[in-house]
Amino acid sequence: MINTRVTSGMWRVDPLNRSRVIDLFGRTVATAESEADASLIATAPDMYEVLDGVENDDTIPHGLWHEVQLVLRRARGDMPVRRRVGGRPATR
Repeated sequence: MINTRVTSGMWRVDPLNRSRVIDLFGRTVATAESEADASLIATAPDMYEVLDGVENDDTIPHGLWHEVQLVLRRARGDMPVRRRVGGRPATR
């Protein structure tokens, strides 16, 4: 199990190049094919933190808990994605 931590924080879409994601210091974190993709990448650390925060929450429904586990394992690099099946990524 790799269990890599996701880099935290404060990524944003570069206002001068809407397909580029930058950190607090203006350094390029990623480039994307579209502004929508750049926005998604920029919010990834925040989404990870939310999911990580509810990972052990006993009040979430069991099915949702399994989805959270799947997404977190993928984000941590613990599970490769093969192909999409029925709108969801298939895993090994």
